[in-house]
Order: sequence, then structure tokens, then C-alpha cells
Amino acid sequence: MVITMNDSKLSSIIEIKRFLKESHVIEFKKRFRKEAYEWIEEALEKFDYLYLSKKEKGLIKKYIEKVTGYSRPQVTRKIKEYKETGRVRLKEYKRNKFEKKYIHKDILLLAKTAELHDYRRWGLSKKDPGENGE
Repeated sequence: MVITMNDSKLSSIIEIKRFLKESHVIEFKKRFRKEAYEWIEEALEKFDYLYLSKKEKGLIKKYIEKVTGYSRPQVTRKIKEYKETGRVRLKEYKRNKFEKKYIHKDILLLAKTAELHDYRRWGLSKKDPGENGE
């Protein structure tokens, strides 16, 4: 069963503390990472996380853990990202690929050179040196 939670009325640290105290029997899980990250960013902005005391930051961290289902280290990493960039976003997938060594023009030139030097004959001479009279 999916239930949508509206947390817009939670606006103070006292309400967060009460929410955490009363929701210990409820388990929350995120549906999509992108939505979870956006929600984390909104929560951090909403409570001015960077300007809270250490104790209040701990409560906000527990609140985020509770609602998203993320572990403490995961939430800590997201908060660190927020501190550094001001955002919590999905990282783009970067595929590792090698740089092209030859451009199309080089390949055509190599093919032409191989053709001029009768490259097919080189292949035969390597297989059976006696066939070419060597």
C-alpha cells in the first residue's frame, strides 16, 4: 500500500522531535531516488540546516533517515553534498571510454596504404613462408 505523506505542517524542531517520538512503529521507504533527493534538499532548506545547533542537526538527520529509509552514512553523504554545492542531486552516469586514436580520415589513409602495399600478400607470407619463395 502506498500512502502519500504531506509534511508541510512540520515547521519546527519541536514538531520534528514529536514526529520522531510518535512514529517509531511506522516504517517509511522511498519510492524513487530522485524524489527522495529532492525531498532531502527541501527539508534541509526548510529547516535552515546549516544554521542549526548540533543537537538540532541530529534531529533533522534522524527525521530524514526515518522518512527516506536511508542509513545514517547515506544521509550524512547527502548532507555533505548539500553543504558543498547547495543541492542534493543524482549524479550523472559517466561512461569511461577511450579517446579515438584515429579519425575517419586516418583510417581511410591506412586502408589506402595497406592496399598499395598489397597487405593481403603480407598475411600469406606470415602463414607459409615457403609459398612466396622466401
